[in-house]
Amino acid sequence: MNLKQSIPLKSVANARELGGYITSDGRTVRSGVLFRTGNLNDITAEDIFILKKQYRLSDIIDFRMEMELRGYEDPIIDDVTNTHLDVIDIPDKLSQGMTDVDIKRLDVIQLVKMCEQIGMLDDKMYIGFLSTESGKKAYSRFFRILLAAEPDRAVLWHCTSGKDRTGLAAMLMLSLLGVEESVVMEDYMLTNEYNAQRIEDTKKYIRARGFDDALTEKAALVFDAVDRHYMENVIAFLKEKYGSVLGYIRSELNISEVDIELLKEKYTE
Repeated sequence: MNLKQSIPLKSVANARELGGYITSDGRTVRSGVLFRTGNLNDITAEDIFILKKQYRLSDIIDFRMEMELRGYEDPIIDDVTNTHLDVIDIPDKLSQGMTDVDIKRLDVIQLVKMCEQIGMLDDKMYIGFLSTESGKKAYSRFFRILLAAEPDRAVLWHCTSGKDRTGLAAMLMLSLLGVEESVVMEDYMLTNEYNAQRIEDTKKYIRARGFDDALTEKAALVFDAVDRHYMENVIAFLKEKYGSVLGYIRSELNISEVDIELLKEKYTE
């Protein structure tokens, strides 16, 4: 099934692009240059070839926490720059000793509990991500990379499932380019279509272990699914505090009007 916004990567989950969306001034986001995906842990040589040759990939931006990428670092690709931007402030969010946890060795229940500790099961989570210094630093650098990227070469950003930290980056970029909020929300919610089978598999696994519906839904949100309230809440927060998403980008991420116009010129047509 060919889902909306898809790119031809078979080994990467939730892999899609921002190209084709229409902005409020009638321009179109350029295709083949702005990619959002899940982690690249299992990317095949074939898909690397596609990114390198078909899309001339220039940058991979990894929004995962340090503990998420140990032993699962992004592939090293000739002429591609890898940048790690940690959105979540680990020392402030995790209890003592959790920074040394090998996240891949935790079972589902431990992971859900850990995510609860760092606020990842709270529908105000995205507000926290954009309010911390680590989040501001990460997303400001994200825009700087987009500004510096060579024309006609793709930039790919991801986290673990390509839904929360990655989704926020997409929301910020689409908002800056002038895409309507309703379309930004549609792009965010596409995760549930791209991850439909993964969401169902996760729920089956949790139920098979005898856990109730509440934990089942929490697990789905941790691993694979998105809830529109998360994005609605952060957009409402940015409007209330900064006047708009663009107001936040200007004041907290230090992206100037000149930068904004350069990004629009570069990534729309």
